[in-house]
Amino acid sequence: MRAAIYTRVSSDMQVADGFSLDAQLSRLRSYCDSQGWSVAAIYTDEGISAKDMQRPSLNRLIEDIKHGKIDVVVVYRLDRLTRSVRDLDELLTFFEQHNVGFKSATEMYDTTSATGRLFLRLVASLAQWERENLAERTRMGQVEMTNQGKWSGGHAAFGYDYKEGKLIVNEAQALVVREIFNRYVRGEGTKAILSWLNDPDHSQLAPNRRWTQSALKYLLRNPLYAGYVRYGYRTVGGRRQPDHIVAKGEHEAIISQELWERADQMRIRRTRMPANSSIGTYPLSGIARCGKCGSALSGRTSPKKMSNGKQTIGRHYICNERQHSNLCDMPMIRQQALEDAVLAEIEKFYTTISDTAPITDNSKAIERLKTEIAQVNKRRDRWMDAFEDGNITSAELRMRLDALNEQEEVLRLQLSELEDMQPVDHAFVRDVLKSFRAAWDAAEPYERKELIRIIVKRIDVHINGKVISRRPAPFRVDIEFNV
Repeated sequence: MRAAIYTRVSSDMQVADGFSLDAQLSRLRSYCDSQGWSVAAIYTDEGISAKDMQRPSLNRLIEDIKHGKIDVVVVYRLDRLTRSVRDLDELLTFFEQHNVGFKSATEMYDTTSATGRLFLRLVASLAQWERENLAERTRMGQVEMTNQGKWSGGHAAFGYDYKEGKLIVNEAQALVVREIFNRYVRGEGTKAILSWLNDPDHSQLAPNRRWTQSALKYLLRNPLYAGYVRYGYRTVGGRRQPDHIVAKGEHEAIISQELWERADQMRIRRTRMPANSSIGTYPLSGIARCGKCGSALSGRTSPKKMSNGKQTIGRHYICNERQHSNLCDMPMIRQQALEDAVLAEIEKFYTTISDTAPITDNSKAIERLKTEIAQVNKRRDRWMDAFEDGNITSAELRMRLDALNEQEEVLRLQLSELEDMQPVDHAFVRDVLKSFRAAWDAAEPYERKELIRIIVKRIDVHINGKVISRRPAPFRVDIEFNV
C-alpha cells in the first residue's frame, strides 16, 4: 500500500515534549515498515495549528488523494491531523469517498468499521469541548485574581513594571502620572496636558512614547493608580461594561485616594458641562474621517483678521487627533469647500443610478462581515493554541481574547443592522437624490446633519499632493453611501 505520512508541530513546546518533526517522522517510517507499506510521500506543516484545514501540506495531501496517489494516511497522533470534530468528519468522509484508510501510529483507531469511526469522532468531540471551556475557565481565574487584589492584565499600565507576578512602581513614570493628575485637578484640560506630554523639550518624561487623547483619558479613568484593580472594564461596541469588577489591590498606589476622588469628580463635572453652542452647525462632523490617521473630523470656529482690519469668522473641519494631541498633520479644510465637494459627489452618484435599476440587497456586505467574524474566530483559536502550548501566559491570553471579543461584538452589531435593513429600491433613491441639493440649501445647519446621514454612511477626506503654506489644501473625498 502507498502510505502518506503527515506530520505537524505548532510550537517549540511540542518539540521539547518529544513531538518534533524528526521524532514523528522516524516513528512513522518504522510503523510503515512494520505494516509492509511503502512511503509514497511525506507532508509536513511546521508552526501551524490544527484547528482548521488551511494548511499548505494538508491541502497538497488532499489534492494527491483526489488524483489517486495515496492508499492510507498515517499520523503520529490524531491531534496532529485535526482538533476539530467538524474537520475530522469532513476528512474521514473524504477518505472514504476515495477508498483511503487512516491510521494513527500511537492510537488504536480503525476507520474501516462504523464503531471505529464513532469512537474516533467521540475522542475529537471531547477535545473540542475542552477547548471551548478553556476560555470560560480562564475568565473565572481572572475574576478570582481580581477579587484577591492581584493584577490580571497583560502588559503593565504606564507607571508600573510587572515583575515576578506583581506590579512594581516605576518611579520615573510615576512622577509623570502624579503630574498628570495634579494638572488635571488644577483645571487643565486634556488638550493642554497632551501638549505638555508631547512637547519635545520634555521628551525625558516618557522616552519614545507619543501620547494620544484616548490613552490620556484611559489613564485618568484608571483606579489602578489609587491602589485598585479591575476586571471586565473594556468596552464592547463603544459602551463601558456596567458590571466590571473593582477591588482593593495588593500593589502600591501612585496617587492618594483624595487626589483620585478629586480627579474623578472633576471628570464627571466636565462631562456634564453644556455642549458648545456651535455643535450642530458642522453637518459632516461624525461621518467625515481623516484620510491620514482615520480620526473623525470636527468643526472649528475661530476669529480671523482681514487685510482691511476687519474681523471675520473662519469655519473649518479639523482632524480630532491633530486638534487634541498634534499627532496628525492633516491640514484644516474650509467648511464650505468640503461640503461643496461632498454635494458634488452626491450629485455624481445620482447620475449613476438608473430609474429601472433592480432592487438590490446587502448580501455582499453581509458575506464580507461573516468572513471577518470567521477570521476573528480563527485568531481566537490561534491564541488558545498558544496558551495550551505554553507560549503565552493566562494574563496575555485574557488580554488578547478581550480585544477579539470587542472586535467580534462590533462586527456582529454591524451584521445585525445589515440583516435587518430592507432591500434598496433604486428608483426611490433617485427621487431622494434628485431634490437633495434643494433640500440642503433650504435646511438649517442642524437639519443638514440629519439629511446627510440619510444618504451617506462615511466620508474619507484625503489630501492630494503637497500642502502649500497659506493656501487652501487640495483634497478629494471618498464617500461610502448607505444605498
